[in-house]
Amino acid sequence: MRPASGGPGRDVPVGATTTEPTGVRRGSPAAPTESFGICRLCGGPTRPGLAVCYCCRQVTRSLRLPLAPVIAVTTYRVGDRMHRLLRGYKDAPVAAGRSACAVRLSATVDRWLTQGGAGWWARVGASCDAVVGVPSTSGRRGPPPVDRLIRGVPLLHARHRTLLVAGPTPPDHLVASRIGFAVREDAARAAGVGGAVLVVDDTFTTGARAQSAVAVLRRAGMTVRGVLVVGRAIDPDAAPWQDAYWRATGPPM
Repeated sequence: MRPASGGPGRDVPVGATTTEPTGVRRGSPAAPTESFGICRLCGGPTRPGLAVCYCCRQVTRSLRLPLAPVIAVTTYRVGDRMHRLLRGYKDAPVAAGRSACAVRLSATVDRWLTQGGAGWWARVGASCDAVVGVPSTSGRRGPPPVDRLIRGVPLLHARHRTLLVAGPTPPDHLVASRIGFAVREDAARAAGVGGAVLVVDDTFTTGARAQSAVAVLRRAGMTVRGVLVVGRAIDPDAAPWQDAYWRATGPPM
C-alpha cells in the first residue's frame, strides 16, 4: 500500500485533461503552493509547477482514456493509525476486529460527508444514481470489503449497488486495465442503473484500480462523476513535495 519512491515521487508534464473539478480533503490546500502542486486529476501532490502527477500520467497511458476526478477523505502513511484501520478492516485475524475497524472507517467517511465534504457531496454525490464499490482483485472470498464500509455510511448506502466483479486482467501498481473488472449486467438491469455513478474505494495509491473500474463502468454506458476514496497513500520520504503535502494535510482524521 506504500507508494514506491520511483513512482509517485516523480512527476512529468502531461496533456491529459478533465472537465470535472478535483478536490482534496478538508484542511488540505486547494491550490499549488511554493512547496508542492496539486494534481488536477487525482488531487494528490505533484512537483511544484506541474499540473498532473506521475501516477496519473502512467495510468492514463495504460488506459488511453480520460481519468475521473478523485477526492480523498483523508491521507495516510504506512504504519499510522489510518493505515492500520484500512488494513485491519480487511485482514484482522478475527471477525470482531474487522468489524470494529470497518465501523471506525465508515464513521470517518460519514462525518466528512456531512461536515467538511458536504459541499462536494451536494455538487457530485447527490446527483448520482448509484454508488459502486471497487471489488478486490486478490481472490478474496465473499462480498467486496469496501461494500462493508459503504453500508455504514447512510448517504452512500442509500444508492449502493454491487455492480462490479474482478475481470480477466487485473490492474497492477501503476498499470490500469480496461478489463480489470467486469459489470454484472444482471445486477445493473435489476437496479435500473444507466446514469450517473460514484465510484468508492478504500485506498488510493496510484489510481490504477479505481480508474480501471471507472473505465469499465463507462464502457457499460454509465457516466462516472468521480471517485471517492477513504485514504490516500502518501510517502513523505519519496520526494520533498510529498513530504510538504503530508505536513500540510496534517495527520489522518
